[in-house]
Amino acid sequence: MKTKRIFGIMLLFVGALLWESCDIDKFEPLGENSIEDATPPQANFSFSNGVTVDDFLEYTFANLSTSATTYAWDFGDGNTSTDLDGFNVYPAEGTYTVTLTVSDNNGLVSTTSQTIEVIEPEAPLVPDPLIVNSEFVKLPKSSGSDCACAGWINRDLGDQGESSTASGADVVKFDNNEPDHVYQEFEVVPNADYLIEVSVRHSTTDGTLPSSLELRMLAGSGYEAGYTPVYYTDTAVMPQGNSSTGYWGYRTVAQMEDAANNLTVEVIPNPGNDDYNTYQYSFNAGANNSVALFMRGIGGAASGNYGYNSGNEEIRAAYVTITAVN
Repeated sequence: MKTKRIFGIMLLFVGALLWESCDIDKFEPLGENSIEDATPPQANFSFSNGVTVDDFLEYTFANLSTSATTYAWDFGDGNTSTDLDGFNVYPAEGTYTVTLTVSDNNGLVSTTSQTIEVIEPEAPLVPDPLIVNSEFVKLPKSSGSDCACAGWINRDLGDQGESSTASGADVVKFDNNEPDHVYQEFEVVPNADYLIEVSVRHSTTDGTLPSSLELRMLAGSGYEAGYTPVYYTDTAVMPQGNSSTGYWGYRTVAQMEDAANNLTVEVIPNPGNDDYNTYQYSFNAGANNSVALFMRGIGGAASGNYGYNSGNEEIRAAYVTITAVN
């Protein structure tokens, strides 16, 4: 028993010596023969930004760093982030220095910086709308003979404008005492401004029931529910507002005359001469990406299926153009 007790005491003594020799607080610092970190962190990033006037302040930063476990972004405008990748919305145009600092589990640190130029891009030019048969030339239509009104017929809103000539050129006529009209839908850019130009001639003055040409720009928001506009380029396939050729977005006179559906309403009275006079009007597309141009003769006694008529004077239109105001 005495031998065992002595042996146990010796084991405890040796264990204490071993523990003291392995105390991590007693380790010496690594010397010149220690092995360096073979994969220290290396900071690196790329960036991209929005390209339109709506998102040019937004920048996305892709972290390309290696051997890193922590990340610290400084976007140069007071905003920071510790996410792997960065995203920032800058307050305004200007020059900003973006800094990325990364570190690894051994405490090694790497930092890199890049300078970015935040510049608002120029707004793209608004294109001119495509108007089919804007010079009212006699062209084929989806049914019936060639007509200067080809591409402009909506029988839900009036009788088709008639063909006529002026100095050998085709023009469209809004005949006296008839509900003649022209109508066409076209694509626009929302909130863009446009200029309408139309060349119009009135016949000699008749003071009893003088005719005027009414011009309306109709909002696409007023189209028939469920209607999707189609922008044709061939007059021979364009609808005429009936079951055989198809319908447009406006299908009743009341719908067309509703003030809420009108972006602009202009009236061209008889100027007192029989020259072709040029008139210009402007409109803004508002929230619409599609609109319709409608013109009709007015001034006569309301009658017939449409409830309006030209007066006693004929009106002729030689052309109509619509251009974007940039």
